[in-house]
Amino acid sequence: MNTNHLGIRNTSRSELRMRIITLLWSVSEAVFAEVDAFAWVQNWEIKRTWHSRTYRDKQFNALITCRACEATGKAGDRPCRTCGGFGRVNLLEPPPRPEGEDSGAEGVTTQPARDERPPGALT
Repeated sequence: MNTNHLGIRNTSRSELRMRIITLLWSVSEAVFAEVDAFAWVQNWEIKRTWHSRTYRDKQFNALITCRACEATGKAGDRPCRTCGGFGRVNLLEPPPRPEGEDSGAEGVTTQPARDERPPGALT
């Protein structure tokens, strides 16, 4: 065994470096454990390094720049109708209906569905 005059084992620099990195990672895991658990429950993306964490809600992937107003939020002197004046569009939400257009929900009569049975099926 490779020891010094005090009987303490000599370690190589790379071994010492790995021990320090392992220690830093374990301290980091302990420090960020509660926040990581919350982020995991919220289904956020977690990017880890030994000294920091970055959390990001995946719903932000659905936000894009409004092409109608080029992210200004204005169309002329009025708010943009496409993005509602925010400058970004959420791909998870349906586009807004123009003012005055009927949603079609009131007074709609539904037609019975076609008979979807295969030919020759018993009734």
